[in-house]
Amino acid sequence: GDFLKVEELCDRFFVSRKTITSDLKQTERILEMFDLTLDRRPRYGIQVKGGEFSCRQCLAFLLRRSGSHLYRDVSCQFMSEEQAAKILAEALNTGSYEIYDDEFSELVLQFRLGLYRYQKKRMVELAEFDDQDFLQEKDIATAERCAGIVEKSMGIVLPVAEIKYLAVQFSRKRSLYADQKENLVVDTEINRLVNEILDYVYEIFRLDFSRDFDLQTALRMHMVSLRVRLKYNLPLKNSMIKEIREIYSFSYAVAAQAAMVLASHYHTMVPEAEIGYLARCFALALERRKKIRYRRNIVLVCATGGGSARLFEYRFKECFEDYLNQVQVCSSRDLEKMDFTNIDCIFSTVPITAHVPVPVYQVQYFLDSSHIRQVRSILGDVKEGEGAAKYFPEDLFFADLEGADRKEVLEYLCTLVEQRRRLPDDFMDQVFKREEMMQTDLIPMVAMPHPCRPMTEETFVAVGILKKPIYWHMNQVQVVFLLSISNGKEDMEHFYKTTLGLMMNEDAIKRLIAEKNYQVFLELLKEAELQSGS
Repeated sequence: GDFLKVEELCDRFFVSRKTITSDLKQTERILEMFDLTLDRRPRYGIQVKGGEFSCRQCLAFLLRRSGSHLYRDVSCQFMSEEQAAKILAEALNTGSYEIYDDEFSELVLQFRLGLYRYQKKRMVELAEFDDQDFLQEKDIATAERCAGIVEKSMGIVLPVAEIKYLAVQFSRKRSLYADQKENLVVDTEINRLVNEILDYVYEIFRLDFSRDFDLQTALRMHMVSLRVRLKYNLPLKNSMIKEIREIYSFSYAVAAQAAMVLASHYHTMVPEAEIGYLARCFALALERRKKIRYRRNIVLVCATGGGSARLFEYRFKECFEDYLNQVQVCSSRDLEKMDFTNIDCIFSTVPITAHVPVPVYQVQYFLDSSHIRQVRSILGDVKEGEGAAKYFPEDLFFADLEGADRKEVLEYLCTLVEQRRRLPDDFMDQVFKREEMMQTDLIPMVAMPHPCRPMTEETFVAVGILKKPIYWHMNQVQVVFLLSISNGKEDMEHFYKTTLGLMMNEDAIKRLIAEKNYQVFLELLKEAELQSGS
């Protein structure tokens, strides 16, 4: 509200001017996140400057991160949680309006805070909203219902700007699924962005989703509310983010790249929680692809025949059901008479001497975990022996790097790589551009920077282990994986599954930091490869 002198803050908190001055630097960093500034005027003091919409988002952020005592002391001035929840539930239920389950408590906080600010004459203005706010009719209708309940129960008449504020809060938390039967406005901007996302994913991963109607529909539906959140810098919770990163690591990597298109378009970083929701869309699409792509027609050859052969067939089907279409069982003598037109390969417990036009793989009758992984690699088109280690050459492994900050570390690491590999002139610039658009330290202690687009003739990763951890974007980082994707057509699913599996293994990263040894790194990488099932 009014200007406040630093001396008043010193007296209120019983601290020195030096302490307040130091704390104000942290304050300004937080305000900057919400497009707010600290206005300083001689003889008047300091004052927060910016729109009311931004002020409310900043206050909600501070209340969420504050301790329970402060939250209780401040929020006791608001409408009670019970009353707010009742009003919101009535407005939502009447219009069959679905929001994310874990977002209701946040919606309650925003509603209580907004109403309190309005009653204190701190009102949002229509000018604070974009001319194209992309709100749906259902968002406006739900906000109007909520305002009607407030007027009826409390006698408070909310103006158009406050109703629009409520509509934005509803829209940001709205849960949309492709099977919902309702009218949604999916405009040309969303269609264009989804097409750009799929083109970019193809460019990076060579994954062609151009004919996946279900994925395109899911992305368009999700973009309806995601666009509102990105436009107004509104956070969304994702309680499953850790599990999504671990279980669907490749889908997460695809989503993180897809988010680059959104970051560039909306000039803002896409939060990790949002990447997690995008990853769910891609995970479903990849599972559908797997069922189509990996189902093979195979022949099993078993020397013992009879019941043993049938047991061998049953064991194969049990272990590799998702990879198999048709399974035939025969003896080695019957191979010469077999039609191989639709057969992909043969798995045999005995050596095959007959000439056959498809690959033959000899396996043990009793399949242990190691043999199961090998067979999965074969059925999944991952060539045995062609692991992720080929992307991590020893001459690009650097220990005990020094650097005061992210910029110094990346400049030094890019320089070391340039001494050993042919790099485009703008390689480093593209790495820094990527850092501006998206945080690359999505996992504590590890960062994975890379250029905005494929730039080199071969795919490689330079590994840098720092002497001391440094603050990156959001986390302390001591291991840096500088990745460069090749311009060629390359299937990177195996690489990402293995690499992200290693990055998310806290014990493995701690051991790598402690030992700083290339052979140890390869050992840890191999363990991650086995864990990923590749």
